[in-house]
Amino acid sequence: MATLTLNKIFCYNTTSGPGDDDVYIKVDGVRVWGEVEMGDSDGEEIGESKDFRDKVKVTVYEGDDAPSPDDFLGGFWAHHSQAGSGEHAETLNGDGSHYDIYYEVTS
Repeated sequence: MATLTLNKIFCYNTTSGPGDDDVYIKVDGVRVWGEVEMGDSDGEEIGESKDFRDKVKVTVYEGDDAPSPDDFLGGFWAHHSQAGSGEHAETLNGDGSHYDIYYEVTS
């Protein structure tokens, strides 16, 4: 068994729409964090953990008002083989944005 810990997220550029983004995160399809308003140069601590066996899918979205669908900012797979290798960073660039999300995997 491994544990994914989402440490923080940093916004370099918001999506192409007007105003700040309302960011939320799902792990294996379940919302675990957000909706948090983020603008250019904003950073947020996440501090959410999830146990998993082999791999786990992390997806990040920007919430939109209905009937518009939420914008997909990006996603990645975390693997148990990453356990003990320190903090990792993934870059997300969906809908014209630029976010970095930081995480680690422990056993």
